[in-house]
Amino acid sequence: MSKVSAISLGCPKNLVDTEIMLGILKEQGYEITFNPEEADVLIINTCAFLEKAREESKEVITEYTGKYKKLIVAGCLVQLYGEKLLDEFPEIDHLIGVGEINKIHQTIADEKQADLNKESYQHSYPRIIATLPHTAYVKIADGCNNCCSYCLIPSLRGKYQSRDMDSIIKEVDELVTVIGSREINLIAQDITLYGKDTHGRLMLPELLKQLTTISDNLWIRLMYTHPAHVTDELIEIMAKFPNICHYIDLPVQHISDSILQAMNRKVSSQQIKELINRLRQSIPDIALRTSLIVGFPGEGEDEFKMLLDFVEETRFEHLGVFPYSKEHNTPAFDFPNQVDEKVKEERQHQIMKLQKKVSFKKKKKKIGKTLDIIIEGYIEQGMFGRSQYEAPEIDGVIYIKGRHRKMGEIVPVKIIAATEYDLVGTIC
Repeated sequence: MSKVSAISLGCPKNLVDTEIMLGILKEQGYEITFNPEEADVLIINTCAFLEKAREESKEVITEYTGKYKKLIVAGCLVQLYGEKLLDEFPEIDHLIGVGEINKIHQTIADEKQADLNKESYQHSYPRIIATLPHTAYVKIADGCNNCCSYCLIPSLRGKYQSRDMDSIIKEVDELVTVIGSREINLIAQDITLYGKDTHGRLMLPELLKQLTTISDNLWIRLMYTHPAHVTDELIEIMAKFPNICHYIDLPVQHISDSILQAMNRKVSSQQIKELINRLRQSIPDIALRTSLIVGFPGEGEDEFKMLLDFVEETRFEHLGVFPYSKEHNTPAFDFPNQVDEKVKEERQHQIMKLQKKVSFKKKKKKIGKTLDIIIEGYIEQGMFGRSQYEAPEIDGVIYIKGRHRKMGEIVPVKIIAATEYDLVGTIC
């Protein structure tokens, strides 16, 4: 039986799909390795969200071409280009589109594949966790109905499709009881829209209430929320249950009403500001992460100044900013008043320079406090980990002085120093 490895590009949502494909293959008797150099069969799960992501995906395909008995390319790049991808890369043996991950075994075995409807994965799908064992991503929906004017996701992933709630609960329970996960990161293109398609109303608050009963020692983190869909009920649930992290990933993208309208964000500047105030009033220690787009068509000096002032006034705990990427097959591609690339880069630099100062001041306020830290790794003089206020991979870490504790253990740590994005502490 062949030895299989995978390279997962792009977001955690893609990573979950990769984990499931590996799980299916392991169940069918294939040997799985996380080292691509050891494999006979390689799966490359691609991202196509932005031009840079497409370039990276193609570079990885090129790098690994000709080294395997079978090279399988999956994911969003396949969904975007279809079999045209074979014109550029004829060495690819098989293509697997979005929503076809459950065909992976038949694909490798060259068996006839039944026509399957696109569906979200279920808890019954086998899965190999590729993250550290104490943390896991759980995708509660796929696709997107928001149709932001700059975004390809609806054309790549289709309409929003919520998973069955019982399936999500069973999956989280298995991750906690069987794998030993201590942190569950809920993901989707927009987790706050969960249940609207199946129940006619927003069901994330109800899902969270169910998940909080699984374990008192479980961290539940909310990633990829949309400010138009964060309700007072959701905020109340976050404030009420201690095992829901006081953290929310809330991409606002911009603060100018004219830009928000052009982006089709379905939310106003005033609504965003009021939402942030409600979050901080209800959960005073909440860590807010956001992402911003600079250089969107029509963003002049006045609109950018609004955004810069907003960052300074709002003082997000975590922030990422990205130059607008002009993507074919999106409405914004043909918008007038496109912004020069150099201007985009300069605006990105200005905001990140400001955010660096904001973050440093925020971090220094943590000095003297004691935080519960989940251990994630070891360094020469101690360990490092994260608190509930930092998401895996994208936020800073806490460096901890002291003797080693077990990976995944949660320990109290007193903060003694800070840098712009990280903290230093000692075990209490």
